[in-house]
Amino acid sequence: MLHYKIYQNKSKGNKAYGKWFARATVNQTIDLEQLAEHMANHNTPYSKGAIYGVLTDMVNCIRELVLEGNAVKIPNLAIFSAGLTTMGASTPEAFKPSANIKSVHLRARSTGDLTRAVLTTAAKVQQLVPYDPSKGAVETETPTDPDGKSVNP
Repeated sequence: MLHYKIYQNKSKGNKAYGKWFARATVNQTIDLEQLAEHMANHNTPYSKGAIYGVLTDMVNCIRELVLEGNAVKIPNLAIFSAGLTTMGASTPEAFKPSANIKSVHLRARSTGDLTRAVLTTAAKVQQLVPYDPSKGAVETETPTDPDGKSVNP
């Protein structure tokens, strides 16, 4: 079951200012070791340690391949690739990587069983804490992801 909280957009100047949205909540963050243990409990002949080793190597290899400019597709999960955050230059000649490329980030496009359409059909949602207007118990800040970074509704 996915839980959500409602919040009001308080970003002035945003066309959605003042409107109410739902944001999925995260129960906990599962690390690679916990994922390996979970997988080992699914009637597999592989131990938690073997699975953890393979997953650790997979993560390292995806990083290496993405930094070489490749996209890595894991069916029913995502296609991983590198993206750039850049600032514009007035002309092609004025564009300098050191000045105009601000950061490199990981892009992940869902595939197969994890696409938006499939997840939307399969998901069951429920409000985590019902909104009570008499208590005003509602979030009014800019929404964030599990790492605390701002996200758009």
